[in-house]
Amino acid sequence: MATHVRDFLGRPDQVRAARRFVAHLLPGGAAVAVAQLLVSEAVTNALLHTASGHEGGVFKVVCSVHPSLLRVAVRDGGAPIAPRRRVHGLESVTGRGLELFDALAARWGVEGGPAGRTVWFELRLDQEAEDGVDGRSLRSGPARP
Repeated sequence: MATHVRDFLGRPDQVRAARRFVAHLLPGGAAVAVAQLLVSEAVTNALLHTASGHEGGVFKVVCSVHPSLLRVAVRDGGAPIAPRRRVHGLESVTGRGLELFDALAARWGVEGGPAGRTVWFELRLDQEAEDGVDGRSLRSGPARP
């Protein structure tokens, strides 16, 4: 297992930098695109809804790569309110983040509190998942119901 950690300034241009950081750690394939999407979502939420997006704010990305699993955690600067599902209209441009984690991640969660939270997700990368045992393989794309 290899774990890589990087701190980023709490600015919108750092969303792209965080995506590249994670993408460069992966061998390629569908996992890269899905990981980048979920990293973008977690980082954007940190910037929009926590102290990470305030003047002088920062966030941390921790990425652990195993042959069969990718785990990414985004640590933010904290906020009084925890991430929660929101009702959104069909044309809304926000409010779908947790639905994306549900649909694409093998597992995900939120830890911490008002002083700082970590949003994490795991993606399966192994051959067994590709063969449909897990149902959420990223070698050939997410499973369809």
